[in-house]
Amino acid sequence: MKKKQLIILIVAAVLLGGIYFWQNSSRSSDWQGGEGAASEFIMPDFEFEKVYSVRLEKENDDEALTLQRGEKGWGLQERYGYPIDQSSLQTLFMDLLETKVAQRLVLNQEQLEELGLAQGSRLMKLLDKDGKLLGQLRFGRKHERESEMPAMPYGGGGNIPLGRFMELDGGDYILAANTFSRVDDDMKQWLDKEFFKVSDLKKVSLRQAGELLWELSRDSKSADLSLAGEGPPEGKEIDSSKLNAVKNAFSWIRFNDVADPAAEAESIGMDQAKTLQIVDFDDFVYTLQIAALKDGKQHLQVAVSWQGETERQPGEDEKPEDKQRLDSEFAAKLRERQEKAKELKERLSGWTYIVGASSLDSVNVARDDFFKDKPKPVEEDKAEAEKED
Repeated sequence: MKKKQLIILIVAAVLLGGIYFWQNSSRSSDWQGGEGAASEFIMPDFEFEKVYSVRLEKENDDEALTLQRGEKGWGLQERYGYPIDQSSLQTLFMDLLETKVAQRLVLNQEQLEELGLAQGSRLMKLLDKDGKLLGQLRFGRKHERESEMPAMPYGGGGNIPLGRFMELDGGDYILAANTFSRVDDDMKQWLDKEFFKVSDLKKVSLRQAGELLWELSRDSKSADLSLAGEGPPEGKEIDSSKLNAVKNAFSWIRFNDVADPAAEAESIGMDQAKTLQIVDFDDFVYTLQIAALKDGKQHLQVAVSWQGETERQPGEDEKPEDKQRLDSEFAAKLRERQEKAKELKERLSGWTYIVGASSLDSVNVARDDFFKDKPKPVEEDKAEAEKED
């Protein structure tokens, strides 16, 4: 390529870039202020330590959620004070503290509607311990740039979020350099979803009204569970897949929501509850009250305790010089398990959880469900097939 041709191409590219910039500037000049991008924070000098309540609501909409600070930390008021996800709260406050103004805006009513800043938008109110309003922010739609990658079914691609249109306390409109993703979370997303986990199940039993329905146990972590009591009826055999399902039932259980702790037992199916008791190899005891399905919802209550040995029994061949080390290791493990039991008890007791209707299917069963039909002998299958032919 000759030098003259290269110069022409460069000049053409500059001209095209200038035309593109002018077109985009003129297209948005009716809503952008003339100050350009600013560098100030959206909430300079705001005293976040005075905030005791964060209320997120939509105008003309009954649904609202309130993050409330109490003696034991932050909870969700509309969920009876249940603890919220602290990482989400931290993200929200850091966003409010560190986000800067990307562009100041001058908008008319039509543009407010277009940018999602009119009636029905997301409103955040920051309140002190007496309920006095400290500050208020309005969140409009997100500002996005079109991605070159198409949206993918399982994430990735699609538009790239760059910021969010907002109305600051005092009535100033801006484009903020943050999308404030936590602002759009619903109540269930705000709940602290940490639950309980049983990975080394040793013994499990199910009772109803004091009557034992079935019991499973195993002697070691590597062994399979066995069913206590009489063996399979004639023509039946143990279904090992059902036993394995019980063993793994609580290795990854989650809850969806929490119910009113003061709800009457009849209203949530607790009057017909079954009691599932689980003991693991660390001597933790999990007692679950499994309610009968009510209006398609499965309610669950959980109590946890630790019932292990509190004094170490010396081994038969234990040497005197090993005693101090073994005593120290035992004391450390004892303290760890007692603290874990206390933490689980304080976190789970007193709450009624709503779990997936199918999440307890593997344990909320009758004893006969652990049996399956024996496979038919080959000769019998052949005879039946010939008969059908």
